[in-house]
Amino acid sequence: MARPLARDAEDFARLMLQTTERLGRDGGWVRATDAFERTLSEHPDHPWVAQVREKPTRRIALSAAVERLRVAEFPHIERRKTGNRRNAPVSYRIGRPGSGLELKLPYQVAPSHPLLAQRRADANPGEPASARRAALTEGSPTSPWRRRLLLRPATIAGDLGPWPELLRATRTRLLGAAATIGAGLKRLPGVVAEMAAGIRGR
Repeated sequence: MARPLARDAEDFARLMLQTTERLGRDGGWVRATDAFERTLSEHPDHPWVAQVREKPTRRIALSAAVERLRVAEFPHIERRKTGNRRNAPVSYRIGRPGSGLELKLPYQVAPSHPLLAQRRADANPGEPASARRAALTEGSPTSPWRRRLLLRPATIAGDLGPWPELLRATRTRLLGAAATIGAGLKRLPGVVAEMAAGIRGR
């Protein structure tokens, strides 16, 4: 886009955003096509309009010019795109903080608030300033359910807690099962021979 065309497109975009402000005084959404058509009807002799009539593809750069100008000069105008398509309809409305609508969140409390003053008075100088910092700087947990989540390194003396007893009990069960299976395998030939003799006797 040449420099004169870019300047004319920016001027038309400014007029279009001003039209959006007039159409959206009630706080509703204004379609970008409606704002464009209204601006086009109100300023038919604009230089950018004549340039677009000569070459309609020059209109493509208008959306980028409107968005740049909206962020720079009209921050109180919100933009909404309906759908994920590239050419999805775009709408605008007046609704951002700065145009008379101020957003105050619950955590935005003045430093002179009585509750904050009382908290500063009750807090000890050596204690952490927040619950998160207190949780990060606290010592080892006293609850057994929290202690078991921590890694317990084995000492040189071989303190492994209840694991040796558990391993011994498991080993005893495995040895007993192996002995039972071995005894059954030893009896297997005799059982097979008895079954064969019974079949021959029939």
